[in-house]
Amino acid sequence: MRTDPNKTRWRKIIVFRTDRLGDLILSFPVVEVLKASLPEAQIDLFVNPYTVPAANLQRNTSRVIPDCTSGAGGLRALTGFLKSQEYDLAVHLFPVPRLALATFLAGVPVRVGTIYRYFSPLYNRRIRLHRKTMVMHERDLNLRVIEGIGFPATQVSAGLEIPQKAQRDILALLASRGIDAGTSPFVVLHPGSGGSSLNWPPEHFGSLGKRLLKMGFPVIFTGSDEDRSPVHQARAEAGEGTTDLCGQLDLEHLAALLSKASLTVSNSTGPLHLADALGKKVIGLYSPFLFSSPRRWGPYGQPENVFVPAEKQCSKCAAERCEEYNCMSSIDPEVVLERALTLLP
Repeated sequence: MRTDPNKTRWRKIIVFRTDRLGDLILSFPVVEVLKASLPEAQIDLFVNPYTVPAANLQRNTSRVIPDCTSGAGGLRALTGFLKSQEYDLAVHLFPVPRLALATFLAGVPVRVGTIYRYFSPLYNRRIRLHRKTMVMHERDLNLRVIEGIGFPATQVSAGLEIPQKAQRDILALLASRGIDAGTSPFVVLHPGSGGSSLNWPPEHFGSLGKRLLKMGFPVIFTGSDEDRSPVHQARAEAGEGTTDLCGQLDLEHLAALLSKASLTVSNSTGPLHLADALGKKVIGLYSPFLFSSPRRWGPYGQPENVFVPAEKQCSKCAAERCEEYNCMSSIDPEVVLERALTLLP
């Protein structure tokens, strides 16, 4: 680990993470470590616009900046903005050539990134970290980046804080659907994944929901607007009695809902990491691909609550050309129910 002698003088820091929600959630511990080491520092997050509401939940983030730039004009505007802010340190957790070039052109004194990209010379603190060959969790890989400049990686939380208003809004919404979150343990089922991996079949989510309802647990389906089809299929299988909040919650209110749930069952996607980061019980359904392995992308705090198709590991998915497509259907809802019942109060 290299210790930078100037790090105690860093007062303005920008952390770049512009991919998806789960990736951002798994980057929040970096902010926590930086703030613990440099309590007087201003730490800004530069993120994908759709993840801004979630980024605003990170307690030690001073400002959230959405990535709304593109093209040559956008590069000039971003470079000018970065230069005007006089950042001391830029941390690139998700390497993007345009963003690396902007911090270089803006003259940010310390620019941290990994060493194995063609644009890595734009960084002046290059970390020997090859994500494709590292068998580590994404959360630990993010911490390894700042460990390379002298910030010891520690077991810290994501630092999520949900506004009281959002919590009150969710309690009122649940009450309007006949659910008293204070007295009734309820389960959130999230059948979508935004196309990031193979999904557990919607009918299996519905079958699980039907069994949970029969046992007296309220069941709530969540998802984005793009998830309406799998949610509709799942609810059709579950029958009467489930609650549909698909497309009705922004990320702030989704976080508030997950913080009240007794259990979240989800494919490998952002809301699963959000619930895990909030310290809530989760069950993750994972496809058997190397790039989406739960060893890298599973719920960090509870790796034991993961299901993967048995005895399969694929370098990539052949989809309909595979004789076992969709292999996710081999994960039996009854087995998932058994695990769920060990986690529910």
